Amino acid sequence: MTAELTDLHLARTYRGMRYGPPWAVPGSVSSRLAEHARVRGAAPFLTSIGRDGGEITLSYGQAEELSSRVAGWLRHDVGVTRGETLALLPLNEPHSIIAILAMLRLRCPVLLLNPADPPSRLREQVTAIGARTVLRAASVTAFPEAIVLPVPSRLPEPGTTSHEPDDPAADALYFGTSGSTASSKLVAQSHYNAIVNAVGVGLHHGLRPGDRILGCLPVHHVNGLHLTVLAALVAGAHLVQTQAFDPFEYPDLLRRHRPRIASVVPSLLDGLAELWRGPSLPSSFEYFVSAAAPLDSGTARDVLTRLGARILQGYGLTETTNFSTTMPRDVSEDAYRRLVLDADIPSVGVAIAGNEVAVLREDGSRAAPGEVGELCMRGHNVMSGYAGNADATAEAFRGGWFHSQDLGFEEMDTDTGYRYFRITGRTKNIAKVGGETVSLEEMERALRAVPGVRDAACACVPRRFVGDEIVAAVVLDRDERPDLRAHLLTAFAGAVVPRRFEIVDAVPRTATGKILRPQLRRLLSPPAAE
Repeated sequence: MTAELTDLHLARTYRGMRYGPPWAVPGSVSSRLAEHARVRGAAPFLTSIGRDGGEITLSYGQAEELSSRVAGWLRHDVGVTRGETLALLPLNEPHSIIAILAMLRLRCPVLLLNPADPPSRLREQVTAIGARTVLRAASVTAFPEAIVLPVPSRLPEPGTTSHEPDDPAADALYFGTSGSTASSKLVAQSHYNAIVNAVGVGLHHGLRPGDRILGCLPVHHVNGLHLTVLAALVAGAHLVQTQAFDPFEYPDLLRRHRPRIASVVPSLLDGLAELWRGPSLPSSFEYFVSAAAPLDSGTARDVLTRLGARILQGYGLTETTNFSTTMPRDVSEDAYRRLVLDADIPSVGVAIAGNEVAVLREDGSRAAPGEVGELCMRGHNVMSGYAGNADATAEAFRGGWFHSQDLGFEEMDTDTGYRYFRITGRTKNIAKVGGETVSLEEMERALRAVPGVRDAACACVPRRFVGDEIVAAVVLDRDERPDLRAHLLTAFAGAVVPRRFEIVDAVPRTATGKILRPQLRRLLSPPAAE
């Protein structure tokens, strides 16, 4: 994309309502890679760390050449046509990263699949998106009939291809929404979404050429792809990527590779803080970026006390191309303590450049500061829509805003001059018990605050002769047996407080820390005879 583009359809529009002119962001992800390869081709782009500890480093020049080779292989050997929809089961390894870059180069929109999903769900999504060709990393076995990604360096040079999208608003990436069991909610992100999100995130974190980012989140997830891969690439930074998070090995990675920032989720930080045995982090390290699941203030305090580092919590959805808000990196010590360390609900920060966030009432009007409403977004990083699902898209963009279904409020911080946001719950995670409305997230926060509780999650389940009731799954710390009901009775009416607490080894969560609500409900549902 060039600075001359002025067509407003590139920005998120709905029913004639527009969100400003498009950003004059030159180029695309592909052209940014080509430019870095031309200007600083020997600079490192990706250091991939295998499960055995082995490392492979690719420069920007190598990444450009290898993605060109894979693009040629897709066209000439696999028979992929330009613009054809593909599906990919990737891992955090170089072949998968190069394949994604090759598909973007060919303008082939790609559905990113979770290799851990059951085969029935994978096939349902592939069918829904109409992908004729499915590819997989060599060690992925979930879809055996898929074509195995090749070793790029062994492929012939295919020649040059244009790096500019024919239409920047065309679909580039598809992701299934987390927790969805149906193929009807596949998020479509455009080439324009990808580049402006990378630029906006890069501006927020001050990413510069040569900055090192340590990533471990799965690349099939928006956070693992957009922050640690695409934002790093567009900024000319150096991504150090692990195939998985190991709390015993992670401290050594921090000391050895000396990243400026690291991308994680709260559950990983809990494990890291518990096992940390010093020494302190390298002086070059600035902060952890946490998202995907709510950050607890206790986790933030533990990480600051034991590791000496801040956590900047971000917030966003697949539909908003990863991040809508993030804590500012220049927040003062006093503001950080007030907004994060001492807060009942740590702030998710301020709006990322390129998008607007607002708290709206049910009638669509703006809520007052401190008033709880639904967080809504509009801007350049908001998805094109749900692929092939006009009804779901129309429902999501009521009134020209994307409706997140997350509840929260905004507050103006007079010391910093920023508008901060806090998340209090989710409209879908509201239970009604005996006529009382209860936020499951609020009850989960209360349970996690009980001494001796490591993790907790709640579900509303039906019970014969009684009606709906809330049941809690609780992970206890060592041999603790706290009086959970007594603790909840200090904050909730007795009629809604769970009478049943299931002690479990782990709360079912996604790889990025979100509670798997359908699986949790099945776990906590009463026996059929009850």
